[in-house]
Amino acid sequence: MDKLKLEASYRSNTSKGRTKQLRREGFVTANVFGHDSESVAIEVKLQDLLDQIKSSETGVHSLIDLKIKGSPKKADGMVVIKDVLKDPLTRKLLNVGFQRVSMKEKIHVGVPIELVGDAPGAKFGGMLEQMLDELQVSCLPGNIPAKIVVDVSGLEMGSMIRVDELALPDGVEVLADPETLVANCRPPHVAVETEEVEVAAESSTAGASTESKASE
Repeated sequence: MDKLKLEASYRSNTSKGRTKQLRREGFVTANVFGHDSESVAIEVKLQDLLDQIKSSETGVHSLIDLKIKGSPKKADGMVVIKDVLKDPLTRKLLNVGFQRVSMKEKIHVGVPIELVGDAPGAKFGGMLEQMLDELQVSCLPGNIPAKIVVDVSGLEMGSMIRVDELALPDGVEVLADPETLVANCRPPHVAVETEEVEVAAESSTAGASTESKASE
């Protein structure tokens, strides 16, 4: 599991005016919470955060060794990104929630799912669909998988893969319903059949109309 290092500064002024100023200057506001400690408001250089995430195989799911300058109480330590707030229009990152973690205590996290291989059913016109993008798991912070790889090379037409069929690393427990669908290969929608039915229906209606006129 990748461990990133990130520096932040304590944010004593949490007013809207100061928040807007920070964002104009290239910072993102954030909070550190959890593990029976009070929430601490901080500010992080946005580009530093993005660079760290991009450099890691586990991305936003990485463990982060967070150092906070100027905090009136000790808030440094290992954290994970628990939630993010983005502008609905620009998608720019506005705020980040960092959750404190203990390396000896399990946490609940979402791990991305990646499909690999070629589904045989897709070669015969089937549609390969990924129904689940992320799997909720419980594990120690040091055991968080970068991703869960799902091999679809055995998916025939009409077959599927459920959560209880996934192979997970030791120490990782699934929190999702075992019957949850991960991926399937469904038969293609045959539009021709629908068109034939519609044509038959129209012919039937026309025939009935002709008979009705003849009887008159």
